[in-house]
Amino acid sequence: MEQIKQFFENIGRNDIDNTMTELLSQGILDSIDIMALIAEIESFYKRPLQAEFIKPENFEDFASIKKMLDEAMK
Repeated sequence: MEQIKQFFENIGRNDIDNTMTELLSQGILDSIDIMALIAEIESFYKRPLQAEFIKPENFEDFASIKKMLDEAMK
């Protein structure tokens, strides 16, 4: 979860932490944030995040992001 927090910090979203939920549903994240977050993830893992994983429910909270990364980057 610390790495996910670092991804958010790297895109200038220090205001987001692991206690927050409904990041997309509540409008906390927008499409620009998601694109920046995907770029950070791809840079960190040095490989692309497949399109099948880029769906709104995978970016609602830290747990859903972690679950997506565990599956996508295995």
